[in-house]
Amino acid sequence: MNVLKKCTAALLSMIMLLSFFGCGEGTANVMKVDGMEIRAGIYIYYSIDAYFDALKILAESENFNYASYKTDKELKKAIKGKMVEGLPIQEWIQDKATEYCLQYVAIEKEFERLNLTVSEDTKSEIDTYYASSWAYLGDFYTASGIGEQTVKDVLLSGEKRTAIYKAYYGEGGSEGVTDESLRTYYKENNARVEYVKIPLTDGEGNLLKSDGKAKLKEMAEQYLDRIKAQSTEESMLHEFDNVIDEYKEYATSVSNAAVTTTDESGNLITTATTVKTTTVTTTTVTTTDIEDTDQDEDADQTEETTVVPAVTTTTTAPATSGSGDASETTTTTKPYPNESIIAKMTTAPESEKKDEGTTTTTEINYTPSEKTYNFIFNDAKLGVPELIEEDEALYIVVRLNIEDRMTADDLWSESNVESVRQTIYGDAFDAKVEEWAKGYTEERDSAAYRRYDPLDLDIITYYNAIMKSYSSYYGG
Repeated sequence: MNVLKKCTAALLSMIMLLSFFGCGEGTANVMKVDGMEIRAGIYIYYSIDAYFDALKILAESENFNYASYKTDKELKKAIKGKMVEGLPIQEWIQDKATEYCLQYVAIEKEFERLNLTVSEDTKSEIDTYYASSWAYLGDFYTASGIGEQTVKDVLLSGEKRTAIYKAYYGEGGSEGVTDESLRTYYKENNARVEYVKIPLTDGEGNLLKSDGKAKLKEMAEQYLDRIKAQSTEESMLHEFDNVIDEYKEYATSVSNAAVTTTDESGNLITTATTVKTTTVTTTTVTTTDIEDTDQDEDADQTEETTVVPAVTTTTTAPATSGSGDASETTTTTKPYPNESIIAKMTTAPESEKKDEGTTTTTEINYTPSEKTYNFIFNDAKLGVPELIEEDEALYIVVRLNIEDRMTADDLWSESNVESVRQTIYGDAFDAKVEEWAKGYTEERDSAAYRRYDPLDLDIITYYNAIMKSYSSYYGG
């Protein structure tokens, strides 16, 4: 009888042990932070984030493409023995996940200290987002040891973090951030421009000969003269739009022009070319993601346009009582179809040391090009169009007063204001949270850390689920 009891007790203990990894909830804890218990689900959740952090570092330092692996078994084999910032990858992930757990506690304690609350609307949004994410990730979470409550708690922690951030740096926050200071930063670090690019390359990317360049330069100078001849900014911009439309038509007209080249034996070859036009809408380029929106993909004497016609949208209003028509249709036009907002690059060094003995080189993609970018931010006079000559292209460009568009229904919308606020103070707030976390003591359960090995997570399954969710939401 005693033996049976012992066997039964051992079996129940094993079931409980397995259930801890199966759900990551209940009484399964992995550590204490300043006396606060951290249950397994929270630790495992942050282990996923830490795992991807490690893979990102490997991607930057070793060009390691984790997305190329079809199964988690293949990935584990590939990362076996790899070091991340001087530590074995498993140990690095565990330390980073622990760091995130410390920050989780820091957010909880600071939120309580500031006596903040999360609105019911926000909680409802969390429930909605949770339901959506669980539809794609629920199986992975469950298999990994992450329960429903963990996902909700982590989402709620994110909202608490936002509330604390606003308490410091939001409107009326303790750090005294004003709308005027945000406006000043935005004006000093962004340029409102309109430009057209005229490539000096053929359909294969080869530079045109002198005659071809001369023809395009003459055309560009005529365009510029027409724009400069206008007496007001309004008429100048109208003429600039006309020039862009005409240039687009010109590019289209030569799209089937014949190009004569020679093969290796010197024989003449005549082929038809296709001019590729690029649709450009008003865009904002961030300091951390500078992209060249104009690629040289054009043909002999071919040009790539940076133009779109005015964008129109149609709205249908319900018929009023007694109306004979079922609806009334109105058309609105996007006011600045050919303008771009270009951000000044304050980061992205050409070479940045990541680890001891490891150097990565970052290629800077200037918008619209390096020479024209430097002209815009260093030499351009507001409202004065200029022609910028480069080896591979000509640019007609004008910098405009960005403050004219800094209104609530345009560039100074609520979302844009918050984006500027985040750009200025986001890193400072992250540093605060990290500093709070460093002040706490941690007590790891070594057995739990061994049990919840982050390399046992099926990251490839998670990655594929995330991609499926993304495609479902954005299409493609």
